[in-house]
Amino acid sequence: MKTMKTFIAIFALVASANVAMASGNLRVDILPINTERAVVAISSNSASQYEISIKDATGEVIYYKETEGTTSDYRKIFDFSKLEAGDYSVVASINGETSVRNFTIGQEIAVGNMSYVVDPVFSFDENILRVSFLNYPGEEVSLHVYDGNELIYSKSIENSFAVNEGLNLSKLAGGNYQVVLATANDVFDYSISK
Repeated sequence: MKTMKTFIAIFALVASANVAMASGNLRVDILPINTERAVVAISSNSASQYEISIKDATGEVIYYKETEGTTSDYRKIFDFSKLEAGDYSVVASINGETSVRNFTIGQEIAVGNMSYVVDPVFSFDENILRVSFLNYPGEEVSLHVYDGNELIYSKSIENSFAVNEGLNLSKLAGGNYQVVLATANDVFDYSISK
């Protein structure tokens, strides 16, 4: 009976992963098998090398793996029986894209929502700083420019999906500057030299 439940669970996971392939580039799914074990499935549209981690509610990494070689599907059965009751997340990253699936361990394994983040694209050419960011979570975004520890520019950007900013930095003196794009959950930085 246990083998049959595992087979049905893995079949359902494969079917949901195939649907996921049509809806997004990087997807993380968690399918509970029982109160202590679950299948973690990660899929993408193209074969890649994945970085996979499991974090607790404080952000501490309790599991980390880089897949060997490239694959478009990764599946593993995890035994969560040694983990304390609480909130956790599975984080998968490939080529500047990250998907996070939250889950809670209690009387059972409860699977939460998935969030998706793509790293912003920064460029600096002819004194023009360009920043492009797809704001999948719809969070408020802020852009900051630092000269060492001194904040010299700051802008709050509405929670629009597509963030595109351009700054003319021709009036800045020669030197090294740090550009920071921050959301509620992520911080991205970029160094420029004039």
